[in-house]
Amino acid sequence: MDSRAWDRQIVEKQVDCRLGETTGRVFLYNLSVGGGMIDVGSMRMAVGDSIEIGLGGIQRAAGEVVWAHDGCAGVRFATALHEAVVRHLGFNPPTIGFEEQAPRDRFGRILPPINAGERPALY
Repeated sequence: MDSRAWDRQIVEKQVDCRLGETTGRVFLYNLSVGGGMIDVGSMRMAVGDSIEIGLGGIQRAAGEVVWAHDGCAGVRFATALHEAVVRHLGFNPPTIGFEEQAPRDRFGRILPPINAGERPALY
C-alpha cells in the first residue's frame, strides 16, 4: 500500500538542478506538492544532501534528498509547492481519441500508413 501524503503527477521533463556547488540537468519523473523523483544522471548525491530544482522557469524548489538508488533520487521540498504548479508541469494526455489524431490530408481524409521498404509506383 502506498503511504504518500500527496498525489503525484507524471512529469518526464529535464530540469535544472543545483546540488551544493554542482549544477546540471536532471530528469524529473514525477512531482507532488511535497517532492518528486529525479534521475540524477552522473551527478553524485546522497541522502541528506540539499538540492534545488528549477521547475520549468516557473519557480525553484529547494529540498533534501530523502532516498537515492541506481541513479535516481527522491526529493522532499522544504516548502510545499502550490497544487497549480504541479498540475501545470504534469503530463496531460490528449483529450481527443487516437483516430482524431491520425494525420489527415487538406480535405480531412485520414492518410494511409507509410509502408517502410516499399517504393511508390511510378506512372
